[in-house]
Parts: sequence; C-alpha cells; structure tokens
Amino acid sequence: MGADFNISSLITLIGEINMAIKKQITFESLKYNLDNRDRVAVHAALKETGVSTAYKVPVVTLADQGGAGAIRTAITVGESGTIFTVPALTSGTQTITLPALSADTVGCTYTFVMIGTAGQDFNVLGADSDKILAVAPDGAGNNTAISQAYDSIGFDANAVLGGMFTVTCITSTAATGWQAFNVIDGLAANTATINLA
Repeated sequence: MGADFNISSLITLIGEINMAIKKQITFESLKYNLDNRDRVAVHAALKETGVSTAYKVPVVTLADQGGAGAIRTAITVGESGTIFTVPALTSGTQTITLPALSADTVGCTYTFVMIGTAGQDFNVLGADSDKILAVAPDGAGNNTAISQAYDSIGFDANAVLGGMFTVTCITSTAATGWQAFNVIDGLAANTATINLA
C-alpha cells in the first residue's frame, strides 16, 4: 500500500462504496453477490474511467426572450446529454445554436421538448454552415420529404406540449454533421409542428 494509505481512509471509502455500488447484481440472468473486495474493484474501475454511477440526465429550462433572436448563448459540448425544455414563446422566432463541428463534438447529443404551446417558432441551428440531417412525420406514417440536410430543425408556432426531437453530432463534416431522430409531433395527427429549413 502507498504512503498515503490509512485505515480511516479505507473505512470512508468502503462506506461510500456501500452506498453507491449494489451488493447483488444480475448479469446474463445470473445473480452475483459482491463482497467488499469486488465492490472496491468496481469503485476503482469507475473512478479511473470517469464513469458515473449517477444516471440523472441534466435538464435546462429555456426562458422566453420576448422577441426574435437567440433564446440563450450557443450550446456547449459540456452540455451533451442535456434535455432542453422549450416554454411558450411570446414574440418572434427564437433560436439556439448547436456547437461548431469538431472532433470533440462528435457524439454530443441534445434533446428539445415543448412544455407548452409554442406560440412562436423555435429553431435549433447548426453553427456556420453545419447541416442537420432530418425528416418530419406527415401524419400518415410517412415522412414529409426524403431525408436531407437542413440548416435548422425546430418547433412551429402551433407545436404543443410533448413535441420533441433529439440531435446527435455524427461527424465533423459540415454537410452531414448532425442527425435528428426521435422526432415526435405533439399534435394528434402527428403532423405540421416540426420545422425543417
């Protein structure tokens, strides 16, 4: 053991592990009991790889700006995994910009969910000339058009509570940088509330 090792540190560590790591797991339909040694090993592996045992997804509520323009500053790479909730908007088309494409952006994912009736258009923009590959439902089980690259995806003014979409950066190439998926139109007919431009 290293010079910094002491028994109180070990007791503290085991106490943290007892709260964070299960004593019994199921893997491939088999149950396994984990003793302290197993759980310390899991804790060390998680700590070394930076994997979190907290599975809480960050949620950011956007605020109506009362006029056309950016609803807030551009989204950052550090916000990957965030769900952005979009409130009713009172005036003008409001926008938010995705991070510029780079090797660090690949794999970043953001979800947008309406939490009221939009009232105004809300658009998620690719930075610079970065494109978003997307389709929108037509209400009859089809898409409104063939999948293609757009400058933005968003909610039309008539979008309602529960409408949503997710965008993920799939490449650092501007023509195919972002992919939109999980596109859900909140209207009963499943049509006409998703903007693609």
